[in-house]
Amino acid sequence: MTDLIDVHVRLDTHPIHPSAATAVLTGVQARIALMALEAADWTVVAENVLVLARIDHEESQ
Repeated sequence: MTDLIDVHVRLDTHPIHPSAATAVLTGVQARIALMALEAADWTVVAENVLVLARIDHEESQ
C-alpha cells in the first residue's frame, strides 16, 4: 500500500493582477508541494503562499 501525502494546494487568480495565479499550501507535508512549485518558477511571497506571474504584456486598467 502506498502512503498518502498530506498536502493540499489551493490555486486561484491573484486578487489584483488577473494574469497571475496564487497557490496556498496546507497540510503536514506542504513543504513537498512548495519545493515542486518553486522548481516550476513559482515565487514564495509568504509562508506557504506562492505566486506565478506572467509578465509579457501590460495589464489593462
